[in-house]
Amino acid sequence: MNAIITLLLLFILVGYLISLIVSGKDTSGLKFMLLGLSFILVGGIIAVDDNSDLGGLEYLFVFVGLLFSVVGFGKKN
Repeated sequence: MNAIITLLLLFILVGYLISLIVSGKDTSGLKFMLLGLSFILVGGIIAVDDNSDLGGLEYLFVFVGLLFSVVGFGKKN
């Protein structure tokens, strides 16, 4: 039960972070998409590495990177 509450709070925090960054008027969509792609690459490298065991956190990095990329794609420049 504690893991579910922690995961829910983490998703709320990530959503709040994304909304803060999107509300900034000087951030372009391309920069936002590149930030998302870098999150995807870092999460993918950590997921493929045999010596790292973060308990699924690397897949959360990939998911957050995907969210950043989608939001950046939809953002008007």
